Amino acid sequence: MATEYVIRIILSIIILIVIMIILHRFRVNKGQTPPSDSLEIMEKRLEKGEITQKEYDKAKRRRGK
Repeated sequence: MATEYVIRIILSIIILIVIMIILHRFRVNKGQTPPSDSLEIMEKRLEKGEITQKEYDKAKRRRGK
């Protein structure tokens, strides 16, 4: 009888911990939204030095902007 209650308490604690971990992951990912526009991605790549200004201008012309 007593072991039954101990097992229930332990399982409840494990379930609560798993729920807390899942909620924490959702909250962390919610604040980090990826850029949705391809031109925004190109701007970030230009800032990082991954592409040149010429490549950025070419991509911008392709977008019609």
